[in-house]
Amino acid sequence: MDAIVIYSETGNTRLVAIKINEIKKVDLLEIIPENDDPNITSPVFKKKPDVKSYDHIILGSPVHGFTLPHVTKTYLTQTRFDGKTVDLFITHFFPFAWMGGNQTLKLMKWMVEQQGGIVGKMTCINWKNKKREKDIETLVSSYQK
Repeated sequence: MDAIVIYSETGNTRLVAIKINEIKKVDLLEIIPENDDPNITSPVFKKKPDVKSYDHIILGSPVHGFTLPHVTKTYLTQTRFDGKTVDLFITHFFPFAWMGGNQTLKLMKWMVEQQGGIVGKMTCINWKNKKREKDIETLVSSYQK
């Protein structure tokens, strides 16, 4: 069974997840902190998706300050992915992946692997890039059956 798990503060990551879900039609689960203040280093969750019953997870997050937000980092340190395939995507404002996107994906990959997950696809959606819609379309179409 598959699921999409996201943290989205501005709605960009949610938009990509909804587009993927139009194809996949799986559970769309959101990580929701009690407070979205990016300066809170140990966030408490209102909603923290449980992924135990899923085999394949598509995990999406924005980039904050050239790295993974504290909300996503905390979720990843508290969630086991033993033997699960986890595809990763991030959204960020800068036009080039080297401006925070690449290192954020590498950090997510490392954190998922530390929790026993097997990382599959890794995609960076650069929100300011002119190719953004094409990149989203490519990601979404990769999930067509």
